[in-house]
Amino acid sequence: MGDKPRIFVQIASYRDPECQWTIKDLFDRAAHPERVFVGVLWQSIEAEDARCFEVPAPRPEQVRIRHVDARESRGACWARSEVSALWAGEEWVLQLDSHMRFEPGWDEILLDMAAEVPSDKPLISTYPSGYEPPDRLKRHAMFAMGAKEFRPDGILLMQGRHVDVKSPPPAPLPGVFVSAAFCFAPSSWLVDVPYDPHLYFFGEEISLAVRSWTAGYDIYHPNRQVLYHLWSREGRRTHFDDHSTWPEADKRAVARIHHIFGTATSDDPAVTVEVERYGLGVERSLADYEAYAGIDFAARTLTDQARDGRRYPLPPGAGPG
Repeated sequence: MGDKPRIFVQIASYRDPECQWTIKDLFDRAAHPERVFVGVLWQSIEAEDARCFEVPAPRPEQVRIRHVDARESRGACWARSEVSALWAGEEWVLQLDSHMRFEPGWDEILLDMAAEVPSDKPLISTYPSGYEPPDRLKRHAMFAMGAKEFRPDGILLMQGRHVDVKSPPPAPLPGVFVSAAFCFAPSSWLVDVPYDPHLYFFGEEISLAVRSWTAGYDIYHPNRQVLYHLWSREGRRTHFDDHSTWPEADKRAVARIHHIFGTATSDDPAVTVEVERYGLGVERSLADYEAYAGIDFAARTLTDQARDGRRYPLPPGAGPG
């Protein structure tokens, strides 16, 4: 199979009929599909979700599947943690949402981008451009990531920052934020930054960015199109729809993030469970991240640099946009 490294693609799918097409498209459009391996946590209800399983997975010998009754699911972060256990030693990992489409040769594009940056531990991530089913790709837009605002509960939200598709940067852009829908990294990331199953949904991305950066991973945003995301939730059930207790899980997750970041301390064991395993890294400090990103988590303040998010020199007059 040559000297190309292998890629483990991990997907947590919640009752999503698009997932079957995501798996098909990623194999169909890979330059080296024989070196792509997929792990899927299917959260479904057998009697109700037959439409999610109409298309057989291509290369079934390269697809590892675990089925979970959706009624037993504990949310997105728990599911991502569970699916990471399907990794079998591949050299690279690509974390995705279950509703994605791909550029031809996406696997080579990602490996080439990782080789272009001056880091042994690159983490390539962003909010992808969208698509409309079945495969209308929105190639006219490409994004980096910047800070949006702090929610009233102190959780930082991010948003996309336009990158010029016609005159793209010559190399991936250094950044400070990540998208949970698209993370590409050496598979050491799965060991160094194990996914926190005790988070719920909100706060997942800023926690992941800070934990990854403090563990020594350098964040970059793509400088060319590689994959696409279905942003609409129409036509599929979500964990929010099915689990009325989700606000309680969300409240615990918010308290947990504050505890890890040191902005508030909790003595609730449901909040602090396994916090040592899923805390900050030891290669860099939280203060280092705040200085690099332009964020003060305790004061809930953002600099213009944080709002822009991109770490390359901007031309005169440019700013968050």
